[in-house]
Amino acid sequence: MKKISLAIMFALLTTAIFAQDEKTSASNDHINSIFGNGKKTTVGWFVGPSAGYTRFSESDVALAGIQGGVIINHNFTIGLTAVGVANSDYLTYKQIVDTALVRLEGGYGGLLLEYTLFPKSIVHLSFPLIIGGGQMSYINKNETRNWDGEEWDCDDREIDKDAFFVVEPGVRAELNVFKFMRLGVGVSYRYAPDLDLMNTSKSFINNFTAGASLKFGKF
Repeated sequence: MKKISLAIMFALLTTAIFAQDEKTSASNDHINSIFGNGKKTTVGWFVGPSAGYTRFSESDVALAGIQGGVIINHNFTIGLTAVGVANSDYLTYKQIVDTALVRLEGGYGGLLLEYTLFPKSIVHLSFPLIIGGGQMSYINKNETRNWDGEEWDCDDREIDKDAFFVVEPGVRAELNVFKFMRLGVGVSYRYAPDLDLMNTSKSFINNFTAGASLKFGKF
């Protein structure tokens, strides 16, 4: 199923690239978009949200993030990104400890490097690379709630946690919607070789991610 999904994704990306109008070629001095064209610039910038779907072992995981950076000569981006698990309440595990049901919390982020092919075309390809670190924690889901007279206090107990190194290369098709906004869809692979959580495989979070992003800024 994963191979089929990836094949479909890459087919869509390839189709989008070859379907570009010749008028939006990289030789144009302006950034072409569906609704208007942007002015030529040497140094630009962007900031925006991202969302993704992946799997940790057999669990479906929703990711939410934010990214931003400086764009040099339209092609090369250097910036920062942060991604967090958005559905922790549903990521519960029984096999970690015998006495409690635990949920997984955490995220990762770091340096964002990205190279963009044909950035002046309405549809183009970019190749993002994340290099950084993160932390994952197992939290006791059997919360103890105490009433202090005004509100309930939730006493979450951390079972285990670990910090890890992560690298995540990817490929993304981007659409210039407005001169200040880009929509992107793509796929990436997350590799965290040194994750060390109790009763958990070291490759627990290593997997592909299908994602979407919005970029707002000066391109």
